[in-house]
Amino acid sequence: MNSPKSDISLHNIAEKIKDVSISGEANRIVVGVDFGTTYSGVAWGYTGSPSEIHVIQSWPGGMNLTSPKVPSKIAYEKDGIKWGFQVKPFQNCIECFKLCLDPNLRPPDFVSLPNIYAQLRQHDKVVQDVVRDYLQMLYDHTITTLTRALGSTFVDNTRIEFILTCPAVWSDRSKNATLQAAEGTGMAKSCKIRLISEPEAAAIYTLKTMQPKNLQVTDDSCFVVCDAGGGTVDLISYEILQTDPLKVKESVTGTGELCGSAFLNRRFESFVKERLGSAAYYAMKEKTKIAALKSWEEYVKRVFVDGEDQDVFPIQFPGLPDDEARGIDCGFMTVTREEVQGIFEPVIQEVVRLVDGQITAVQSKGRQVKSILLVGGFGSSEYLFMRLKNKYADILSTKDNPDVVLQPVDSWTAVVRGAVIRGMETIVQTRKSRYHYGVKYWEYFDENIHSEEHKYWDTTREKWLAENQIKWYIAKGTEMSEDESISFPFYITFEDHHSRVLVDELVCCQETFPPKSIDSTVTTVCKLRSDLTTVPKSLYTKGRNSKDVEYEGLHFTMEMSVLSAALLFELRVDGVRYGEVTADFAT
Repeated sequence: MNSPKSDISLHNIAEKIKDVSISGEANRIVVGVDFGTTYSGVAWGYTGSPSEIHVIQSWPGGMNLTSPKVPSKIAYEKDGIKWGFQVKPFQNCIECFKLCLDPNLRPPDFVSLPNIYAQLRQHDKVVQDVVRDYLQMLYDHTITTLTRALGSTFVDNTRIEFILTCPAVWSDRSKNATLQAAEGTGMAKSCKIRLISEPEAAAIYTLKTMQPKNLQVTDDSCFVVCDAGGGTVDLISYEILQTDPLKVKESVTGTGELCGSAFLNRRFESFVKERLGSAAYYAMKEKTKIAALKSWEEYVKRVFVDGEDQDVFPIQFPGLPDDEARGIDCGFMTVTREEVQGIFEPVIQEVVRLVDGQITAVQSKGRQVKSILLVGGFGSSEYLFMRLKNKYADILSTKDNPDVVLQPVDSWTAVVRGAVIRGMETIVQTRKSRYHYGVKYWEYFDENIHSEEHKYWDTTREKWLAENQIKWYIAKGTEMSEDESISFPFYITFEDHHSRVLVDELVCCQETFPPKSIDSTVTTVCKLRSDLTTVPKSLYTKGRNSKDVEYEGLHFTMEMSVLSAALLFELRVDGVRYGEVTADFAT
């Protein structure tokens, strides 16, 4: 991939757009946005030159230094919003706010959600407001960057499509909240925003850029992609369908948890507190803490390998007085290799557990894992790479395939690069559903089947019905394609004065065997509002009950498509699309 500052690559794009008819050209600018817990990134490409992806490296407040990521921080000041590198080390700011989008996930110990919510109240905002404001800052800077590279005339008259990434472990509600926040920015100006899961985006880039010899198509081989970021670690497995053009499908249901590299920082802070003692730790100047954390992040965390060549690691603690007992000398704290390993291991073991689970799931399907592809910021860790390599070398390697753990180039930006590629071509053909999906409904009461608590009398049909029943239409692990939809058949009756706007409840469950009726394992995904007012009267059936009350009935289907990180719905009667379906996600 070419650097975003490469004169050659920008010249190539300029040559390709010279003869473009601004009014009728179908080519687009595709922008990938990796909105992360601790850092975020943006990349872009032009469909007229699809092999070139440009990662934004220059940021406001960056003092002319380059970085492929910008801190996910925002501060509300009297003179306006400060974000990313504009937020100074001592400035009061909101960070890790992305985690508030999914309250069902247990946050890591170092993140205090009550503190974040208190900051939100202080600024009279909810989390979607903050996400929207941060994404707006990313959008504004992206447009500035594109304009500088391509010119305002071309940018103003070319469709710009945004592909936004989100964690695979997020609920549908959280994904929708992210999308709604993004749609409140300029990103939705020229075309619809699309979502893609972070591990899928990473997999697309990684598999696309691997050496051809590593993409040998066999009947039973799969690749496990481990996207280890700052907050989350997501696992997803693919099997190769074909290599030219590249087509893949998900092998098993993906997994993921909050166990990213930010946990290493907090464990380091806990280590320092224990080494110095609580009193000395809290008395330490804030500048000293920041310098120490920077030294840890930029030096030890990146280069640490459990090897014999380095027994101690000096970490900067400027201004801290010498203390031989605590290993402090001339502004440096000496940390042994064993101590660094002790900081790493609990987090590494969580990642290994996730990888083990994904490999076991693949093998249970009668398939073999050929390679583990390690991507993401945490995925760049030498220690994580060596731990996985040492663990799986003997288990998975063969004579023809000795290198089972691969760490692709540009792994920190794999997600955002993959998002751009996804905007240009479809590589993933099918995915595995992460949940059972169904609809809450009623049926005629049967005392041998239904609980008395669900029994009620329907005055129109004059029948005893059982409410809160669930019809499951998609099983967890079902192979889904974007080109295919799942049909939910419905039959509804109306009296003449009834509204033709219906509300149905889409539910989901992660259990292996979902229940037949609503219980604590079932979660409401969204309320589906179907407007039937445009359905011709001729398609309704008519009936009359014993009280001579006339009613109308209608058979219709709800079509649901499961995308990488979104759900789409439409309503059909006799195969013809009618009306409108809107999804109101649970709050």
